[in-house]
Amino acid sequence: MNPRKLTFLLLIASFYSCSAQKKATNNENWNKIVTETKTIGNITYYFPSEVEIPRRNLAIEECQKAIDENLKLIGETEFKNKMDIDFLKSKKEMLKYGGMAAQGLAYPDRDVFFTLLKDKGSPIKHEMMHMITMYKWGTPPNSSTWMNEGLATYAGATCFKYSLEEIYKYFIQSNKLISMDKLSEDFYAYPDMIAYTQSAFISKFLIDNYGISKFKELWKSGYEKLNEIYGFNSQTLEQTLKDYINKKYPTNINFDWEEFNKGC
Repeated sequence: MNPRKLTFLLLIASFYSCSAQKKATNNENWNKIVTETKTIGNITYYFPSEVEIPRRNLAIEECQKAIDENLKLIGETEFKNKMDIDFLKSKKEMLKYGGMAAQGLAYPDRDVFFTLLKDKGSPIKHEMMHMITMYKWGTPPNSSTWMNEGLATYAGATCFKYSLEEIYKYFIQSNKLISMDKLSEDFYAYPDMIAYTQSAFISKFLIDNYGISKFKELWKSGYEKLNEIYGFNSQTLEQTLKDYINKKYPTNINFDWEEFNKGC
């Protein structure tokens, strides 16, 4: 066969093949997902394209404010670690990308945290505290997990009308308190709304009354070093906490447990 004729036939065949493939592709139901990014200093922000620019700017401001306030709380002065903050649309996406259907997830070892974009009960400050403390202090041993979650909850605040002291008072009067020994053994084995907020109050109390240096030392050393670092054991601390709260609230308080237990 004439080489020119053969080349022509091959080109024609290739054209029809590509056209058929393109037509088949166009007939399939493909959805386009667009993520837009912006880098400011050491942080790259990722937003779904449908999030309007003003809302993105508010979220970025919230992140920057969270850094400043968290650093002040733990007695640190700068934060230069590079990381990504990925804003997701749903807990379903959180499960897909982060591995858990949560409102926020921090992964300092991957230099990223995922968060839902919320106007109320935002998880940004909570997750930012995880990132900052674990970058600066390291990942705490398992027995200090309650400190990791407690400090982040204290920093991020709750979305309820109750203070941490009022919440702790309710746990006392309703016999819902978890012993510190149990919290240190397996923090995630207990109900979230109790374990997180109880640990937040304990963290706040230790920082307010004994300073951040001892708290940081216990974080790094593990709960087993409580007596060595603070000069008292868990039973003494638990009694001190109860005495403090019962003095502040000598009678039972009104508390909507059903509403509180729904979470944010």
